[in-house]
Amino acid sequence: MEIKLASHEHSIGYHSLDDETDDKWCEKCTEKICGAAYACVKCELWLHELCAKAIQYLPREITHPLHSHHHLMLDWSGPAAPFTCDLCLKISSGTNYTCCRCPFELDLVCAFASSDDHVARKKRQRSNSERKQTMQHYCHIHPLVLYEYSNEGEHDYNCRWCDKPLTGIFYGFPPLAKHRYHRHPLLLNQPIREDEIGEYYCDICEKERDPTHEVYYCQKCTYIAHIECVLNQEETSTKQDSSSSPPISMDAKASELKEMEQTETILVRPVFHKHPLKFCEVTENLGERVCGACRLELSGPGYICQGCLYILHENCAKLPDEIQHPLHPQHHLNLYATSTSPDQNICDKCQDFYFGFFYLCEQCDFKLDLKCATQAPSESGRTTLKESERETELFHFTHKHKLLFCNFTDPLVKRQCNLCRLQIFGPTYHCMSCGWILHESCLRLPQEMQVPFHSQHTLTLSYTSYGGCHACSLKLLPSGYHKSYNYGCKDCGVNYHIACAISLTRPLKLDSHMHHLYYFGTDFDRFFAMYRDFIDIYAGLFCSHCGEICSGQSFYRCLECFINFHLECLSLPQIIKSKCHIHPLTLKDSYIEDDSEEHYCDACEEKRHPNHHVYYCEECPGIFVAHIDCALSKEEVVSFLVPREMKKRRSWTRGI
Repeated sequence: MEIKLASHEHSIGYHSLDDETDDKWCEKCTEKICGAAYACVKCELWLHELCAKAIQYLPREITHPLHSHHHLMLDWSGPAAPFTCDLCLKISSGTNYTCCRCPFELDLVCAFASSDDHVARKKRQRSNSERKQTMQHYCHIHPLVLYEYSNEGEHDYNCRWCDKPLTGIFYGFPPLAKHRYHRHPLLLNQPIREDEIGEYYCDICEKERDPTHEVYYCQKCTYIAHIECVLNQEETSTKQDSSSSPPISMDAKASELKEMEQTETILVRPVFHKHPLKFCEVTENLGERVCGACRLELSGPGYICQGCLYILHENCAKLPDEIQHPLHPQHHLNLYATSTSPDQNICDKCQDFYFGFFYLCEQCDFKLDLKCATQAPSESGRTTLKESERETELFHFTHKHKLLFCNFTDPLVKRQCNLCRLQIFGPTYHCMSCGWILHESCLRLPQEMQVPFHSQHTLTLSYTSYGGCHACSLKLLPSGYHKSYNYGCKDCGVNYHIACAISLTRPLKLDSHMHHLYYFGTDFDRFFAMYRDFIDIYAGLFCSHCGEICSGQSFYRCLECFINFHLECLSLPQIIKSKCHIHPLTLKDSYIEDDSEEHYCDACEEKRHPNHHVYYCEECPGIFVAHIDCALSKEEVVSFLVPREMKKRRSWTRGI
């Protein structure tokens, strides 16, 4: 029995599980599955029967008239965390539609409401807006905010004045609030002391606050504010607008601040850093000298926190709190320090992840990192053909949410690809909902592939929690190490690391050995280095000729004899004459024609890795480049031009 989810590309079948041996969890409610369930085995998606039928007809993606500039994505996974619907303003939980680019969420009722319902809701919101949004009642010390009651959860609430059940519109104090000058929800919290220095500030009004008073606090970043500053938004907005108008250019503000603080040696700006910063000479003794604002290396004069070694360039410490930028002329952009949750910190201009300071329009959720905020749009460079053709949003079979294109270039922050487990640096695709991240190259990995060494069956990309790799003989990554994705044969039960499976696509047959040899290059070397660092420091693959370890360079491996050879130990001919090209070809450790990131073998016309060994024509620079196995194929090789010092080695390898 199968059903089709509107939000999943494959049909899901009904499967029975053995409760003692099968550990499966529902992707919707995250509870363990007992008995039978619906599953897409290819994608490792498991759902309770009730959970599957609850979302069966919900589309994966919708366009809503109140948020037409971005698509809204179905979010049905994980525990039912409460959220505030941005249309009806009711607190809801569970399945919803959310924007993958900005913090906009709708409950299911509002997501599929008719146009008449939207009109009625707008009228009700207009009538509510005519009421006073906040009021100060003598029964409570803090201002009370206008709400619409939603009976969400197990408890009903009574009015604290008349003790009757709450219905409809009411004034209250529900602990979760939003403020236009901060993008995350703020939670009413007990008194907070960030440290023991004794100076505590409100991040809205920037005035000193009493650490014994309750505050509104952001759980995602260190943003703390007075209760009255959060609730009295209109008053706060008026003060900030009046203080910042007329707008002044960034250069003028920076020079003005520099003149005002030129002689100051202590800088106190709570928006930047919670501790005072001292002006001094930054030396190499500090270790990693990266500015907390621009994330560039700092050398020379700057501001430093002597308590936690937080440092800023002198110019970065004097950045204006507000700028007007030509990329977003309709509103001012306000300066923010980085949050501790970087999953949504992507610059809207360059698509770079940023971990330093940034400028934000709270109304539009428009963000610029310091690089783009401090330069004119014309200085940011032209878009290449590859960049213009690149998909900026897409779905991938390994993940249920939409992935967005971005660049990961921070020198200090380390993130690993959820597929290959290697470090992310450069072009990547990222989920802003849960932080799932993939190399752009891993995104192109096939869900199914066939390799010559295992030609009888198809290998499928899925996660495996135990066993070893049939190619390199090393263990698979343990199940506790996030999800361990590997290529595996479901018929034979053999598994391969991703880096190893890619290495099996091009076999090489030489007269010097009876079996095919497989090239393990750059990708495997990076994987092997990670494996030794995090999994098994004693793991090693050694050359059968010289006895030295094979890490740090490319090598060939026989999967039947389980022996390895460095390329120089295998005595590959340095220069050959082949039928596939008119001139002699020279062995090179790598060749990159240009920066297009598209590299092909001119013999078989298939893609090749730019950092792998190739045969190359020196008489036709950039015209002819070929895989080693293509250039050495028996049908095409006419003669070898072998250096004299290699002939002795060849006589040894023939005996293998």
